[in-house]
Amino acid sequence: MKMKKIICAAVCAAVMCTSAAAFTSCSKSGDEGSSDSAAAVQTDVTKDVVAIADKLKSDIAFVDSLNELSPEMVEKLIGVAQDQYTAGKVYVGSGGATAEEIACFEANDASAAETIAAALQKRVESQKKAFENYQPKEMDKLNTAVIKLQGKYVFMCISDENDKAEEIIG
Repeated sequence: MKMKKIICAAVCAAVMCTSAAAFTSCSKSGDEGSSDSAAAVQTDVTKDVVAIADKLKSDIAFVDSLNELSPEMVEKLIGVAQDQYTAGKVYVGSGGATAEEIACFEANDASAAETIAAALQKRVESQKKAFENYQPKEMDKLNTAVIKLQGKYVFMCISDENDKAEEIIG
């Protein structure tokens, strides 16, 4: 599973480098070899990242209760500065006993979106190190974390229902 995530991350990076406007998805379903018309970008598509974050929170069964982070805490914990996005919402588990998180951003542009996606991937890797000995059962969530980059939109969900998260994100 870890090798699949590494391969997916490498393919995602390659796609982002060759076309800043490409849809890219890093998830456990792994369509990393796909190049069909679904990968085409529709630049006129807009998404309400705040509504998507709220829907993820309400429609997915989380073990922990999730609390919204202030923009200052988002920058401190995740490394995403307020000047990189026009809209965003981040939820993290309140007790620290789970790795459950939601992060949804509308970046200023595709370049900022790539930077945000990299910060989210770094967050997942950091959480893996933190939880591998502390709460090993959380590794399933972290190893299948949903991180999606869609133009200037970036989404992350770490839960027991990552397939459902992918459906909600679209």
